[in-house]
Amino acid sequence: MSANPESTLVTAATRALAILDIFTMEEPHLGLSEIARRVRLAKSTTLRLLKTLESSGYAVQNDNAQWRLGPATASLGARYQIAFDIRENIEPALRTLSDSIGEDTSFFVRDGGRRIRLIKVQYPNAQHNRATVGESMPLDRGAAGKVILAAAGQQGKLYDEIRARGYHVTVGEAKVTSASIGVPVFGSRWRVIGALCIGAPAEANVEIKLAGFASQLKRAAEALSAALSYESDGAAQRLIKARATWHP
Repeated sequence: MSANPESTLVTAATRALAILDIFTMEEPHLGLSEIARRVRLAKSTTLRLLKTLESSGYAVQNDNAQWRLGPATASLGARYQIAFDIRENIEPALRTLSDSIGEDTSFFVRDGGRRIRLIKVQYPNAQHNRATVGESMPLDRGAAGKVILAAAGQQGKLYDEIRARGYHVTVGEAKVTSASIGVPVFGSRWRVIGALCIGAPAEANVEIKLAGFASQLKRAAEALSAALSYESDGAAQRLIKARATWHP
């Protein structure tokens, strides 16, 4: 006889997940007593679970002693969304762009204070193909990182300029031998999820060359953002608004 499925469940884990499930868009902040009441647990047990979730970034307590979802839940959701969309949307978009411009293309995502090269498409005749998938780089150096920061609302003159023109070019900044141009990509609710990037060797006139790809790169990023937004009706109007402000 097969085991009862409930007998294989870990009680603490199911209780912790139940706590995460009670937070909604309408009620993003809840007090300990209310959380305990809704999950039908003693306050002492609920507090221990909340503290455990807090230690991993899945719950946060504010100054009013209320609790909310922590940043780790956003990261988890973004990873799920990106993993789901890689094969259907992101990689095909990179391949189309690479074939069109004859250069290597990459997609970067934010990972705390760094950025990760999640996908790379190598153009057969391109000279710039040393970078690898999974490479971790500084978030504040290089075109891809800076457009992600700008789209997330980073303050400063440089980031205001990036938001105004919609792209950024760097030469020899993240790597002495490399140059790149980056454009942000938005996902569900038009939150920035990463950046499309074209890489090239840091040679003479490369900045002008990469800037020449800006319009094409922005169109590719806009089409990809529309595909990832999961909102077909009125997507163009929302994209125009997102592009105009670049703030979540």
